[in-house]
Amino acid sequence: MSDNTDVLIVGGGIGGLALALSLHQAGISCRVFEAAPEIQPLGVGINILPHGMRELCELGLQDALAACAIETRELAFYSRHGQFIYKEPRGKAAGYQYPEVGIHRGRLHLALYRTVRERIGDCVATNHLCVGIEQDEAGVRVAFKETTSGRALPPVAAAIVIACDGVNSAVRKQL
Repeated sequence: MSDNTDVLIVGGGIGGLALALSLHQAGISCRVFEAAPEIQPLGVGINILPHGMRELCELGLQDALAACAIETRELAFYSRHGQFIYKEPRGKAAGYQYPEVGIHRGRLHLALYRTVRERIGDCVATNHLCVGIEQDEAGVRVAFKETTSGRALPPVAAAIVIACDGVNSAVRKQL
């Protein structure tokens, strides 16, 4: 990892990795810092609507997702007694250009991670818990500690920082 990064992304989940791919596609260098000690396929099934699939397809992930997702063609509701209530077409069956898919969150996360590693290289640092940021006219410095040990890590400088570290965001708490 170089020291002349334009963007530092705090959080290596779905949002942080998708952002890294988008920035790379635009020619903007970035590094991703994830609190988890390693990237693992965690989670449950999620639904990606056509507008979300459009963005993932524009990042070139359509083949990777087609291999591990299930296309949703129809949504139907039934009572607890099995009586039909309502149904509607979804995704391409509803006229959208892109499908609606169901996918395990962990499979989506790993597909994004593999694509980041293939296209950008070793830009994801794990076991880095963000503990604060400092900003001045030169840019921003982000303080980290090791998630597993609590040991302080050297701060990392960048032009800007983008917080993608979830609902308990250290950056959001500070701001």
